[in-house]
Amino acid sequence: MSKKHTRLIILSVFLFVVAAPVSLFLSVRLFQSNNYYASALLIVILAILPFFVFFENRKIKTGEIVILAVMIALCVASRAVMAFLPQVKPTCALVIVSAIAFGPNVGFIIGSLSMFVSNFIFGQGLYTPFQMLGMGLVGFFCGLLFCGSRRNSSRLAVSVVGGLLCFSVYGLTVDSCSVLTMVTEYTPKAVLSIYASGLVFNLIHGMTTGLLLFFICKPMADKFQRLRIKYGIFDPE
Repeated sequence: MSKKHTRLIILSVFLFVVAAPVSLFLSVRLFQSNNYYASALLIVILAILPFFVFFENRKIKTGEIVILAVMIALCVASRAVMAFLPQVKPTCALVIVSAIAFGPNVGFIIGSLSMFVSNFIFGQGLYTPFQMLGMGLVGFFCGLLFCGSRRNSSRLAVSVVGGLLCFSVYGLTVDSCSVLTMVTEYTPKAVLSIYASGLVFNLIHGMTTGLLLFFICKPMADKFQRLRIKYGIFDPE
């Protein structure tokens, strides 16, 4: 893991640790509110910001902007085409392939912006920041694990890990929005019932993502990596 990625993770964790208690204190003590959505939204935004700041601080080449635009467009189109099957979306698989080929930070940017842009089709809502964070983190973690590693040559490893991250990281992040907006009394039973209601949806999403990765990851990632080497884009950070 590079120093830049280490600093990025430390900064994100620091914002989580500092923002969570401060925002909850302001919500409960100052505003006398038991609605924690505003606090959670602030934490999500603070978690997303470091990735964009670190990405903007590098010298971006024209080819990199083109690749970002193309991959985000592909992710948006894949989500729109499969709108009739809410549980089946190729978007997460494409984000993971991008992260493996171009790196974790690029994977986060593509994942988060793909959800933001595609929601102009599906509708923006309270859930949008959570979708952005969840999909971005899936790309980031897959990039950390597989980009530049021999592990990315194993289709089984990529498909299993990618499917699990889609199921757990993205699923739980988005379901957390439902908990914050639908639950009135935060009891263990009420919270667990919300997570349980999304279990089948997340399971199908994770399984279809893993299955798709098994077939497309190796050929697509190899082609993207050749583009990166040939045109000198997204050099290792």
